[in-house]
Amino acid sequence: MKRWLVFLSILFGSLFFGLIFILIFIHSTELDCLKQSDGSYTCQIRTLFFDKVQMSKRSVEHIVDIVVVDDGCSDGCSYRAEFVTADGDQQPLSIVYTDHGPVTKQAFEIGSQISQGVDHIIYKINPPWWVLFLVGGLTVMSMLLSPLALRIK
Repeated sequence: MKRWLVFLSILFGSLFFGLIFILIFIHSTELDCLKQSDGSYTCQIRTLFFDKVQMSKRSVEHIVDIVVVDDGCSDGCSYRAEFVTADGDQQPLSIVYTDHGPVTKQAFEIGSQISQGVDHIIYKINPPWWVLFLVGGLTVMSMLLSPLALRIK
């Protein structure tokens, strides 16, 4: 009986762990900005789960720039792009901190359109599909190895 409890704990724990990671990381961000009469931008930011289901939608007004910020580097550095509003406030493009390269690319591509004064900015951050394969593979591997718990004496 004890072996079955260990087996089921490993099985469901692995499945739960995998689902939590998928829920946290497999989302995309869509940005739709319109230039206002004062030269600033108003942006609608949508977060989509699995690139399909809308999880959140928010609006940021009076955007004049975009910058890359770090998380304080207390345990290694992570970065995200944040919009700068006319009053100096900063609002994140995405709540997720990540590697410097993708964030720099986002800030450069959006920032160059802002500095050019483009009337309509559309930008999409695709979900990191590699996370799905990594977590899915680890979860399946853990679930396949969990029968070994039945052999423990």
